[in-house]
Amino acid sequence: MTEPVKNIALADYTYYRIGGTAREAYFPADCGEFSKIMESLEKRDLPFFILGGGTNVLIGDGFWDGAVIITVRMNRHEAMNDKLACGAGLTSTDVAEIALAHGKTGLEFLYKLPGTIGGAIAGNARFDDTNVSDVLLSITAVHTEHGMKTFEAADIEFAYKHNSISAGGWYICGAELSWRTGESAAIRENMDRIARFREERHHFDNPSCGCVFKNDHDKNIQVGRLLDSLGLKGMSVGHAEVAPFHANFIINTGNANARDVLSLIEKIEKTVAEKTGIALKREVKVYGTFT
Repeated sequence: MTEPVKNIALADYTYYRIGGTAREAYFPADCGEFSKIMESLEKRDLPFFILGGGTNVLIGDGFWDGAVIITVRMNRHEAMNDKLACGAGLTSTDVAEIALAHGKTGLEFLYKLPGTIGGAIAGNARFDDTNVSDVLLSITAVHTEHGMKTFEAADIEFAYKHNSISAGGWYICGAELSWRTGESAAIRENMDRIARFREERHHFDNPSCGCVFKNDHDKNIQVGRLLDSLGLKGMSVGHAEVAPFHANFIINTGNANARDVLSLIEKIEKTVAEKTGIALKREVKVYGTFT
């Protein structure tokens, strides 16, 4: 089993560039190592959380007296005629670029999507009219009690920001995605269009976690529009600010700490509840120790 890195600074592993120090961190290379690490942590009764690309997380600035499993080394892949097999730590952008290199289409929507393919599957990520679940063939996942198992996509329930496997306490460590032969020039053009879309909307101008709150499709509530209508763009706590380009983004304008961001999240929740009666649901996951 891979040895842990002790007293590791977590800010380098999050898009917010925020986070304290963890007692120990593990970097498994594959599903087998991932499973053994989880088993060991369970036996030691040591609390832990998982970090992929660190895109939709906020980690406290204090010392985390536990472990973190970071999946960035789980980035192996195997290209086949009709599918791509890959580790959960492969970035979504790398998946799209691998497809381009093999002249395969169907995965362009993953280009410039922050984070790893494991995180994208866990949250059933979407761009344009395509969800990750639309191209997913199978996933391999590990569980603290049930070990390692492969699930066919047809046996997994997907919804907005949800899949039944992750909801059941399984951690995704690998996947198979479908693709088909395409024209390289058309694939590249589509990827360039997606990159322009994100750049023109300033998604990468400042560190952030992407959307902080979940939309409520049942009630037709688009949170970004709701917060904008309430005049919350520009609201700030310390160096954390509601983004001027998208009200469902909270950006780190330079020196924000985790408490700044969390306090702003709570301030937004309180304002929305008082003015509309709506209880927002967080998309961002909060880990670690807050000071």
